[in-house]
Amino acid sequence: MKKIGTLLLFLILCPVFVSGQGEASNWYFGNEAGLRFNNDGSVTALKNGKLNTFEGCAAISDTFGNLLFYTDGITVYDRTDEIMENGEGLLGDPTSTQSALIVPKPEDPNQFYIFTVDTSIAEIDPDFGFNYTVVDISLNNGSGSVIQKNVKLLKDSSEKITAVLKDCSDNSVWVLTLGSTRGGSGTLNTYYSYEINAAGVLNDPVKTAFDNLAITDPRGYLKFSSDGTKIASANVRDGLYLYNFDASTGILTNQQQITISEQNQFPYGVEFSPEGDYLYVHTSNDNLQDSGHKSNLLQFDLNAPDIAASEVILDSRAIFRGALQLANNGKIYRTIAKSYNQGTPYLGVINNPDEKGAAANYEHNAVFLERNATQGLPPFIQSFFGKMQLVLNNDGTRSSTLSRCSGEAFRLEAEEIPGATYSWFKNGLPIVVPTGYYLEIINSDSDDSGRYSVDIMPSNPSECPILGEALVKIHTVPDPIISRTKCDLDVANSMDGITTINLEKINTDPDILFYFYESISNRDNDIRIPNTTGYQNTSAFNQMLYYKAVNILGCTYLGELLLEISPVSIGASPYGPFYSCDEISKDDILLSSFDLEAIAEKYTNEEIRFYETIEDVALEKNEVNNLYISETSTIYGLRESSGQCLGVDVIELVVTESPKLFLTEKYTICEGKELFINGPEGFSTYRWSQQINNREELISEKPGVNITEAGDYILETTFIYEIGGSEVRCENSTKFTVISSGKPIIQNINITDFSNNNSVEIEVEGEGIYEYSLDGITYQTENIFNNIEPGFLTLTIRDTNGCGEVAKDISVMGYPKFFTPNGDGVNDYWQITGINEQFQPNALIAIFDRYGKFVTQINPEEQGWNGTSSSNILPASDYWFKLRLQDGREIKGHFTLKR
Repeated sequence: MKKIGTLLLFLILCPVFVSGQGEASNWYFGNEAGLRFNNDGSVTALKNGKLNTFEGCAAISDTFGNLLFYTDGITVYDRTDEIMENGEGLLGDPTSTQSALIVPKPEDPNQFYIFTVDTSIAEIDPDFGFNYTVVDISLNNGSGSVIQKNVKLLKDSSEKITAVLKDCSDNSVWVLTLGSTRGGSGTLNTYYSYEINAAGVLNDPVKTAFDNLAITDPRGYLKFSSDGTKIASANVRDGLYLYNFDASTGILTNQQQITISEQNQFPYGVEFSPEGDYLYVHTSNDNLQDSGHKSNLLQFDLNAPDIAASEVILDSRAIFRGALQLANNGKIYRTIAKSYNQGTPYLGVINNPDEKGAAANYEHNAVFLERNATQGLPPFIQSFFGKMQLVLNNDGTRSSTLSRCSGEAFRLEAEEIPGATYSWFKNGLPIVVPTGYYLEIINSDSDDSGRYSVDIMPSNPSECPILGEALVKIHTVPDPIISRTKCDLDVANSMDGITTINLEKINTDPDILFYFYESISNRDNDIRIPNTTGYQNTSAFNQMLYYKAVNILGCTYLGELLLEISPVSIGASPYGPFYSCDEISKDDILLSSFDLEAIAEKYTNEEIRFYETIEDVALEKNEVNNLYISETSTIYGLRESSGQCLGVDVIELVVTESPKLFLTEKYTICEGKELFINGPEGFSTYRWSQQINNREELISEKPGVNITEAGDYILETTFIYEIGGSEVRCENSTKFTVISSGKPIIQNINITDFSNNNSVEIEVEGEGIYEYSLDGITYQTENIFNNIEPGFLTLTIRDTNGCGEVAKDISVMGYPKFFTPNGDGVNDYWQITGINEQFQPNALIAIFDRYGKFVTQINPEEQGWNGTSSSNILPASDYWFKLRLQDGREIKGHFTLKR
């Protein structure tokens, strides 16, 4: 007997047996995405989630499928989607593959453990390892509270975690992760099995180390098979491994590395089929850039002699890596992100994961979420998904799905166990008729479709309870006489009862194919109406046609189709025109989106479908749906009730102009002054706001505004149209920034003189952007001037935004390398340049001949030395000078006297 652990969990949680198995009914993941698994096997997208996670997430519901809480491994959200009391600061990480996993505490219906694994993506990002947190959902009026947080189990671990139920008699759960030998940093080669029982989490794990295992890449999923006998471990850059698991001891054995032959060979997501015969792997090229991604969805046959050789590619396309997760409807779901940072609002689905190869029926973009899924899906205790298949096939095999034509009998059959008690359910509700180990329906109809389950309680209390499940679909029978009223929409004559009809629209069941005939004789001889999408009736106002309907199971039904053609006048909608504001105001095209669902809501007690032309209405093709993007235009609404035509409305869609805002993106305000901005003219309303700490603070509702400080601002404007007694408001907004600027403040001027490259470097303070000049004409943005001729200069510094300038006289000192005192008026005197009564006024200059003999002393404020000493003309030669400046510096140099 295959022992299924799901019911054991309920016995652990509740002293009285409860049926439902709904713990995995609600998934939350990605960017506020979610999915609800209904009792009939269908799914419903959830839009109330609060998670924003790239990878890791976890969720848990009660046995009846009512949400309890969910988490990204850091923040816990309660059943009302609010942050749980004390529910922040957990040590998981949304960038960990499996950031968290939730386990109910055995024999306590109120307490749950959140196990978290962290990861480090940079040197400054700490790795908090493997921890658990305790939640009590009985607190805070049933919304729960975290009562113990971040209990350390391992200092470091991989990003993977999984769980399975232990044998019934042990009344406990195994939680596994992969770590190093000592549980710290280092190569990952040891699996840690932690037991959780009624006493809590036992911090004495069972360790299974493999000497030939050396994992350095912590990424990738870890999964049990639902029966707890196998484990798959995906380690992106280090490969895919398969193990046997002994639930009685917690020990892993029989390590096998499964070689992936395809180019996209790096495994990330893994999942077992419900029966455990197949392993599914989501591999990729592990490209972490924004583009160039490639992924494969692979299937491996675990019963094959060479598992790696059994590899089958179910899907290959240019998407990012992703998760795989088995659901309680027996299907496996796949994330299909575009890149690490960009998800998609879809999930892929493996519809028949217990089938081999293409029969597994992978469907891409199968579930529309309305919110983006990213890479991760919530993991669960894998035993939740262990169920006996109730459909016994003719070849002796079993399956979990059954399709029958209406009127046919079907039988669901569990294993016959002497002394066992069988409780049958349909869509979660008890079936009161006692049926034992099988359930048989003699004459089925559409009401018998649904999700059937059976709970089996063996007479021996030491044996595990067993859960069986099957999804049954009964294909409906078309009405033997189908009556349809169609509007006469012939453009040439809408009153003669002759029109063009799309017969294909008669059928609303995608599992049935209809063939139409003009007579019974034609049907008997299979002479079909050739143009079923554009059939023109031959009998005015009323005509009988005949059909043959064949469903996907091959069941055939015969019937009649009565067409009633109703003359119709086409008139304006009583609720129109409908207005919408131009969405791109900067161009010259008035274009907007119209909410057709909102328009349809005005037609109470009617159904309305929308088309662009009257011809499309007649043929019921090219239907337009919400949101409809259009310029000012006319569309047509086909009004119906229970499929019968009531009329056609002409619906006028009018796009009104939105404010065009042409405002400078950046303004400058000078220190100590106000900035006045005059907004564009002609709008009905103005609203100027400043953005402060993620909120908007109103500062003016006038066309112009006085701004007193730098910051980020928003201008919102409105056109208000009075149309038919109602008000249409078209709004637009633009953001702009005000920066502060001001007059420069000179902090220091560094002058390098008496050199071959005299320079001036200026140090200033201030909020402005400054430029510099030494002549008041030519300005530069650099604050250093090079190759400056000695002399007196005026340094000017000004703000480029016009918020002021400052000027300062400076002196760059130097001396001529030679002079020629020949009386021609050119270079007749030698003197130090750059000294006057303002700069170094008390400087002393002494001149010496080449032998060091003192010649003369000159005054820096006079003409200079004329080449004489005591009225004697000195010969041409090199002479030396010593300059002692008022600031204490002493400068020595030499020059040439030429004659």
